[in-house]
Amino acid sequence: MRSYPLFDAFPRLGVFPRAGLLDGITAVQPMPGADDIWIKRDDLSASDFGGNKIRKLDLLLAQARARGRKDVLTFGYSGSNFVAATAWHGRKLGLATQAVLLPQADAPYVADNLATGLHAGAQLHLARGNAAAVARAIALSTAKLLRHGRVPLWIPPGGSSPLGALGFVNAAFELRAQVESGAMPAPARLYVAFSSMGTVAGLAIGLALAGLQTRIEAVQVVGDEFASAAKLDRLIRRTRQLLRRADPAACPGRVAEVRIRTEFFGRGYALASPAVKAAMSRFGSATGARSDSAYSGKAIAALYADHDAGALRGPTLYWHTFNAHGRPAGVAPLPAPALAPYVL
Repeated sequence: MRSYPLFDAFPRLGVFPRAGLLDGITAVQPMPGADDIWIKRDDLSASDFGGNKIRKLDLLLAQARARGRKDVLTFGYSGSNFVAATAWHGRKLGLATQAVLLPQADAPYVADNLATGLHAGAQLHLARGNAAAVARAIALSTAKLLRHGRVPLWIPPGGSSPLGALGFVNAAFELRAQVESGAMPAPARLYVAFSSMGTVAGLAIGLALAGLQTRIEAVQVVGDEFASAAKLDRLIRRTRQLLRRADPAACPGRVAEVRIRTEFFGRGYALASPAVKAAMSRFGSATGARSDSAYSGKAIAALYADHDAGALRGPTLYWHTFNAHGRPAGVAPLPAPALAPYVL
């Protein structure tokens, strides 16, 4: 199967260029030790640096090149998987990356992602709050304009624009093909981390458009200022408008049901409660896959809690978003003194 079954179903969507970053479809596998649960292995979306962000970047970085940009500017926390992936894959396409980062609680993956971004030539700038981050980004863009006569293409946190969300409308069509091939039954529920919202927005549209009767359990991993029901509704509406302009037939009349789960967020971003730590350990022992305290660990904790309580009804899918690899080949570890400014 090709990487864009959505575009095969709606050829007019071919107006959106793709960068070719995806290795192909990501496997659906049974969850060891848990009946009627499957895993969507988006951690293996690209062999060098994978994760769910690559689906968004495949469209967003292609757009930057199509517009003749040489630079992109994005945002995230210090250990942002998206910032690291943007720098790593952008370099392949001849795009330089600037990123404005907010400091965060330390976690094992933070140093790896910082090292990956720096190795790929990213210019990383620290800010101490949201307003300061926007001000710094404006200053960086102005300096680029004055020196080179152009500004970077701004990419929102996590790549969660309407265009980025199309990567997950397509992902739902990929899932439907896997259901039709017998890889798993049609899922009644789908568990996934809820952060910058592009993954959930795209799946909500795509599942409905693909005819899958699946409820999304969106497990909150950031504060309400970044992800909420109202913000999700706006992103879904804007993504549907983008689809409608390209091909009205590709805009569904409804979207999948989304239930936002806040009870696993805990004390803050990337801070793992004992339940999250236990879930990450259990998942790693069962599957051999990596997880993180910021995103996937909290979604896994919600899944296991519902499973252990006997609350699951029907086939269930966990969408694994974390990059399967640590530092890509050739990336040296980040020395501890270099990490210190980026963590709280």
